[in-house]
Amino acid sequence: MLGACSQQTENHTNQTALPKGLVSGTVVKNVDGDTVHVSINGKEEDIRLLLIDTPETHKPGTPVQPYGPEASNYAEKELAVGTKVMVEEGVKGHERDKYGRLLAYIYLPNGKMYNEEVVKKGLARVAYIYEPNTKHLSDLKEDENYAKSHKLGIWSIPGYVTDRGYDISKSSKSSSNTVSKHTSTGVQYSSNNTSKNTSSDGKENNTSCKGKIKGNANSKIYHVPGGEYYNLNMKHIVWFCSESDAQKAGYRKSQR
Repeated sequence: MLGACSQQTENHTNQTALPKGLVSGTVVKNVDGDTVHVSINGKEEDIRLLLIDTPETHKPGTPVQPYGPEASNYAEKELAVGTKVMVEEGVKGHERDKYGRLLAYIYLPNGKMYNEEVVKKGLARVAYIYEPNTKHLSDLKEDENYAKSHKLGIWSIPGYVTDRGYDISKSSKSSSNTVSKHTSTGVQYSSNNTSKNTSSDGKENNTSCKGKIKGNANSKIYHVPGGEYYNLNMKHIVWFCSESDAQKAGYRKSQR
């Protein structure tokens, strides 16, 4: 169990002294935006980040939710495998959830708390608030208010964020321009997650290469067969026969 002493900040964007009693660890696996595996003292811990909830990307029976891929990509960037981090556990006796996962806050090499950063960027909501693990709740709520007031990420879709999670039906009511403006993956989301293209998916171009490299004309991102987002519904599809063709056309490869 780790100590609970911390110092508050006047401005969360500035690096401050870390709380006492943290333990060092190394990231060994990314699961999604709010779950990560960290090796601590030679033991791999499945860590569920405290007080945050990112949209789903891997939950069985649940379609990929808007900004879930962005949250996962952000985690892969900031908590890349091999990254040295500092871990602050939950309160003793309440440091694990019913699945046995370690509940914790994670601090990045720059001293910033990852839990706060992902909320501040509009890629997570503050959630799963259970005493006594509420130590950093006020800071996280402040970060959430910032993201909400600036309509960042999940807050850019009216009605999408609810007290119970995310209402994917709201995202289908947003214009494609709004969605494509804010996504970094090039994925257009649908509440019906299938691999088939319908007439509502928009016009497809260069269909002679269909089934090979799948590009999104709005985001200029392409997806390869076997990629995590290749079979998701998209609008404004442009097909390429090779990755080099896509790159020559100004497209970049999806991170997943």
